[in-house]
Amino acid sequence: MKVAFFITIILVCVLTVHAQQNKDDYKTMVDSAIAMMYTQFLETSKKQKSWHYLENLYLLNEHDQPLSYVSSSSRFKFINIYDDRNKKILSKGIYAWKVFAALNKNKFVVTIIDFYITYKSRNYRFSNGGGSETVFEYSCDEDKWKLIAFDNRGI
Repeated sequence: MKVAFFITIILVCVLTVHAQQNKDDYKTMVDSAIAMMYTQFLETSKKQKSWHYLENLYLLNEHDQPLSYVSSSSRFKFINIYDDRNKKILSKGIYAWKVFAALNKNKFVVTIIDFYITYKSRNYRFSNGGGSETVFEYSCDEDKWKLIAFDNRGI
């Protein structure tokens, strides 16, 4: 009797813990978009032998703050653009990807813009170098998000 009770308690605990592990679709889709763009840049870097770009790349959210909550962020550096302590780094210039996410009806669009950011003469300069747009669509029939399009383009 004690063994059956103990096994039941263990099963209930395991099911409760498993049921509470919510999958964050927002983070997953943003992470997927970043990973796809990173993979394309990695292939290009191998062909052109330009490792400097990817080794010194910063990841920012739409408010120019570090984007560190996705799993692929470990490949990037982080910086707070408007922090006075970072003006010296910015005076030399940095490469950064700025990630925007928008939900419109059943479509979730992740836009990543490639920037070169500098700070000179008390002015911030953002030079756009292209980017990507990744579109996910929610399927009510399958109750999940599906990748619809990935478009990587430069200027």
